[in-house]
Amino acid sequence: MPYYLAPNSDVTRLAFMNKAVKTAVSTQNAGQAPRLSAPLIADLTTHHAAYKAAYDNAEAALSQRKIETAESAAAMDRLEMFIRHIWTAVYNRAQRDGMSVGVLGYYKMDNDGGRPKPSSREEWLGLGSSIIEGDAKAFANGFPLAVNPSAIELQAALDAAIVESNDVPIADGVYDEAQTAVSTFRPAADALIKRARAELAFSTYEMDAPSQRRVMRNHGATYRYLVGEKVDDGDKTAVVDEGVA
Repeated sequence: MPYYLAPNSDVTRLAFMNKAVKTAVSTQNAGQAPRLSAPLIADLTTHHAAYKAAYDNAEAALSQRKIETAESAAAMDRLEMFIRHIWTAVYNRAQRDGMSVGVLGYYKMDNDGGRPKPSSREEWLGLGSSIIEGDAKAFANGFPLAVNPSAIELQAALDAAIVESNDVPIADGVYDEAQTAVSTFRPAADALIKRARAELAFSTYEMDAPSQRRVMRNHGATYRYLVGEKVDDGDKTAVVDEGVA
């Protein structure tokens, strides 16, 4: 026998509530008595509007969070590229011009050209700053400034990476707050949906089971079926469960 699948996500809760209200309103507009009481219809309408606004706000915050995360990742990739290019340029020039291996230390390289292996965003940011400072110290000690890219170019990449990196926790915070706001609507939504099912069950108690499910489905309910079980006529949202006995 098909069994009711209770809404367990924001999307399914909102869908149930929205369909219940739409069916009740369309029934009234057709001159028929709705199967849901006027107080419940009003409560569903009000709560759905507030819940959906909070949900849409959370989705917008999530989109912004993805944007900030992607922009930060791109800026960090660019910073890493500039650092690696400076390492290569400085090392090659030192080899080509016969410079002391000591110059490599200003750029955080070993005497044999070995390079650091940062494992976090903060380490890369700190490394970029150290290389810029090292370039100035190298010049003060008689070595030429890094070129192609220069420390000035690296500074621009570092500044951009810092700005984008700082935007991520802000976006995270906005999203967390939006998610918290959405969560406050879920208990009341579940309670309203249970009220709706109770009123629908009472108004259809004289109907056979398929007819009761049809009414429930018209008000937002969905059902799960076992493998091989006959699906109710017109049920386009049927879900077949292969693992439930």
